[in-house]
Amino acid sequence: MWLVVGLGNPGSSYEQTRHNIGFLAIDGLAGTSANFTNKFQGELAKITLGGEEVLLLKPQTYMNLSGQSVQAAMTFYKIPPAHVIVLHDEVDLPLGKLRI
Repeated sequence: MWLVVGLGNPGSSYEQTRHNIGFLAIDGLAGTSANFTNKFQGELAKITLGGEEVLLLKPQTYMNLSGQSVQAAMTFYKIPPAHVIVLHDEVDLPLGKLRI
């Protein structure tokens, strides 16, 4: 099992901004068939990608406290750090560039 976390900030003032690129990426991965539920201080959905079960998480704790949401999900599902991917904006990279 994998946990893919998209970082951002809740609220309409942050929607569709570069700062919420993590949320936008999670929404793109989720597509239209994933159902998000409120869990672990965030919005959580379960999908299958390449035969692997993947949890998608959008913490709703604001960026600075997102670790609380991530840690709760990791602990509950027993997901090791090596199976956590965090998507976020990076001001040191030009818009549209990706670093893995």
